Amino acid sequence: MDKRLLHKFVSDQCTSKEIDEFFASLDKPHKVDLKNKSLFENYWNDIDITENPNTEAAQRRLDRIHHSINLNQSNPKRDTKTLFLISKKLKVSPFLSRVAVFLLMPILTLLIYTHFIQPEIYSLLSMSSKYEIEAPAGSRTHFVLPDGTQVWLNQGSKLVYPKWFTGGVREVGLIGEGYFDVAPDKKKPFIVESNGMAIKAVGTSFNVKAYADDDVFETTLESGKVIVLKNANDKNSEVCDMQPGENFSFNKLNNKYSITKVNTSKYVSWKDGKLVFKDDGLGVVAERLSRWFNVKVTIADPDLNSLSYTATFIDESLDQVLEMMKIVTPISYTVSGRHKLSDGTFSEKEILIYKKGGKVE
Repeated sequence: MDKRLLHKFVSDQCTSKEIDEFFASLDKPHKVDLKNKSLFENYWNDIDITENPNTEAAQRRLDRIHHSINLNQSNPKRDTKTLFLISKKLKVSPFLSRVAVFLLMPILTLLIYTHFIQPEIYSLLSMSSKYEIEAPAGSRTHFVLPDGTQVWLNQGSKLVYPKWFTGGVREVGLIGEGYFDVAPDKKKPFIVESNGMAIKAVGTSFNVKAYADDDVFETTLESGKVIVLKNANDKNSEVCDMQPGENFSFNKLNNKYSITKVNTSKYVSWKDGKLVFKDDGLGVVAERLSRWFNVKVTIADPDLNSLSYTATFIDESLDQVLEMMKIVTPISYTVSGRHKLSDGTFSEKEILIYKKGGKVE
């Protein structure tokens, strides 16, 4: 944008084509170059304060605005509403375009002030609208984010993301397990924050597993490259880089991590409806069966933890999976049905696994 176009817009002298050109230059305000930044700052500084002679009233209004902003900053989880929305690519007649220019002047001034003069306010406004998508127990969900990134959520998982990806990064919050096929944008990394840690990527396919009750944070890289961050609030707290085919595992109990070369299908095939085990101990199998079928699986005998399983299940029911496990290893199991609790809800179905021929306590 040049000074001539800005002056014509402010003076209400733009043609319809010039109006489109003006708003096209503001389409991605976070990418405005230094020339445009200087242009808007000069415009702001040149505004004659005498246009609003009632400075005391203006100051009171400004104080109320600052007070509202401080309240939001002190309570970042507060559910705020979108303050305004400018629809781009709106096709109207020249007359209506001029009317729109007149009506949008206060919004333009607010946009210039918040983005170029007080950018911290712009960031606050940008984050005011959040969406949440949750995959209920026993189901999986697939959807596409505003930037084109595809996301799969495993059962019992939730993703929180902004209505618009503004600023220099695309940040989302994950609880549970999710697979991400990230839309490429080298100038705007994609960051998944989960359980206190974060994964930073550009154009990449990877899986993150970090349920709230898990002691281990895991991510598996299928393609591209990611950076693991130990502190989700510190984008410089890099732990390591990952290459395709690697699995990163961080144990929060001993504060140690490991990177191993793996067959990624074991970690990502859940998004295609496949339950895959490859030399997994019975403890891992029990944990994954619990989430997959929304039941509680308990191992009665600690000695059974030495057993390992390699199998792929697609459409099998829980009973079929347990029967197959019973055939290949010396185990037995009992199933307890759901029962109604005092609060009116129902308990989980419980599966107790024990040694074949052993006694059930």
